[in-house]
Amino acid sequence: MFYRKNRALFTDLYQLTMCQGYFDLDFTRKQATFDLFFRSNPFKGGYTIACGIPLALEFLTNLKFTERDLNYLREQKIFSEEFLEYLLKLRFTGKVEGVREGSVIFPYTPIISVTGPIIETQLVETALLNIINYSTLIATKAARIVNTARGGIIIEFGLRRAQGDSAYIGVRAALVGGCMGTSFIHGGQIWNCPIVGTQAHSWVQAFDSELESFKSYAEIFPDKCLLLIDTYDVLKSGLPHAIEVAKMLRKRGKEILGVRIDSGDLAYLSVEVYREFKKAGFPNISIVLSNELDEFTINSIVQQILERGINNQEERELHEEVISRLSYGVGTKLITGGQQSALGGVYKLVALNKIPKIKVSENVTKTINPGIKKVWRIIDDNEKFIADVIGLYDENDPCSGDWIYHPIEYLKKYQLPKHIVIEPLHHLLMKNGKIIIDEDLYDWKLSQQFCKEQLNGLDSTYKRLLNPHIYKVSLTNQLYELKIDLIKEFSP
Repeated sequence: MFYRKNRALFTDLYQLTMCQGYFDLDFTRKQATFDLFFRSNPFKGGYTIACGIPLALEFLTNLKFTERDLNYLREQKIFSEEFLEYLLKLRFTGKVEGVREGSVIFPYTPIISVTGPIIETQLVETALLNIINYSTLIATKAARIVNTARGGIIIEFGLRRAQGDSAYIGVRAALVGGCMGTSFIHGGQIWNCPIVGTQAHSWVQAFDSELESFKSYAEIFPDKCLLLIDTYDVLKSGLPHAIEVAKMLRKRGKEILGVRIDSGDLAYLSVEVYREFKKAGFPNISIVLSNELDEFTINSIVQQILERGINNQEERELHEEVISRLSYGVGTKLITGGQQSALGGVYKLVALNKIPKIKVSENVTKTINPGIKKVWRIIDDNEKFIADVIGLYDENDPCSGDWIYHPIEYLKKYQLPKHIVIEPLHHLLMKNGKIIIDEDLYDWKLSQQFCKEQLNGLDSTYKRLLNPHIYKVSLTNQLYELKIDLIKEFSP
């Protein structure tokens, strides 16, 4: 995995200064619990996809300081020699509970809860947020894009626009969210996923004619021939030349894979390109679209294809066939998050030696839910998710008729209906510093399939791009009362 190498200095300075303080005050045996959660869904959406959890567990497993690390810290003249000797022997010995990777989650639900000696649990805050925030952001973006494609294939194309090495875990997150491959060769090797690519406009420009460039490419890659047809003019030049090459390949017992269009009116061009290929006897052609795509652009392309220029049933069927033949190469706006560059995940102390702790703020969204928790998902008799309930670790499961309370708007409450199924969301992922989940769950393919199943459990009103319905995340009565009591106790 990506975090098997020691990366103990993958943290902020203030984590270590706090840990020095805990050490000096003899807090080393105090057991702390931190929750990692976020306060709003990214992209103004209705859901979030949890991702990066196996990578975070790998980081924890391999946490250690080397002599070189300690020499660097020693040079800062901040830390005591006794503390540095303590760090040399430090390993993560705690436990982690949390959701399964690929889970659909919502604001205020802990993605993971980390319990252990306070120095260990404090030290790992930055790294866990870095790994899980970014992975979750990109997995969610990918899921949104896949959902708008109506069955079209999404390929991650973002390496050249990624922020440095984030491309590596960005590829994995995109796969968990539903992408079917990447253009990034090393990413494909590391994560064992399909790699996809054709040629650039420079290939076509390097020849005296477009047709010559297509023929040369087909000669070299007869089994993987996918041609970029928009270098000069899609309909007048690229399309007829691509059909000519397709016929040439067929005479040799080979079939062209398809074409790529990187500019112009992608909806209109997709229909006309498919129409001509079908007339020429190539109804199974694939059409790859690219050019600054995201979920909104793809949704618009699909809508235009399904609605524009249809005046009879035959034309309608052709347009529906086009949708089934489309793939999308999505780069910048996937790997960077597009209109949102970061998930605002936070990591907050919620208990010390099992005693609930709270942070109170004038901004009520920043007042945390205290205590060590359990989380349940409420499912109706149509197998649709209707609410997530957060309670305290020693509570019984909620049941029909129970009242649950909004975590921020304290006057809002909801009574659980009859005929519901209650499932625990949190599972033990790590115990005594050892990962205990099945290694199969590290496989992005299983996480991708689980993500798909989870999204099927979510009503379409939560998945729409604009003004999605707000999913209920609520507190049990016991946690609600504890929170109110602690707010009163610690408010001036």
